[in-house]
Amino acid sequence: MIGFLARVLGRFMFAGIFLAAAASHFQDIKGTGQKIHKSFPAELVGGLDNAVLIAVGLMGGGGFLVATGLLPRLGSLCLIAFLGPATYFVHFLAFKEATSDSQKKEEMIMCMKNAALLGGAFMLFGYECALAAAQPAAPASGKKNKNKSQ
Repeated sequence: MIGFLARVLGRFMFAGIFLAAAASHFQDIKGTGQKIHKSFPAELVGGLDNAVLIAVGLMGGGGFLVATGLLPRLGSLCLIAFLGPATYFVHFLAFKEATSDSQKKEEMIMCMKNAALLGGAFMLFGYECALAAAQPAAPASGKKNKNKSQ
């Protein structure tokens, strides 16, 4: 029972970060787009606004799938697909270009936070894969095998 409660609470807490961030970024698409480094290949997705919308979709969709437990492996992959590029193009490159110590410190903290979230998403994906592999295989059809020699 305690394990079930811990898993549910952990899912909600982990996914809540992404759901809240998706809602916040969706309310300020232009402002969020300005935080993305200029080297990001936005033309591949039709511009920065589309890149932000894709990021919001990955965060919100992934967070929803993880929180509800509907498709947690797909949700984890959505979060991984968001966190990798976001960490690099939003925080790491900003860290490299920061001029003040306070900016460098803030961006380093954000990089480390995203790395921890990335680790959590990978861990959840691995856990869910192991859980699915431990389930007994379902029969190929709903019918029981009948002896053909009868």
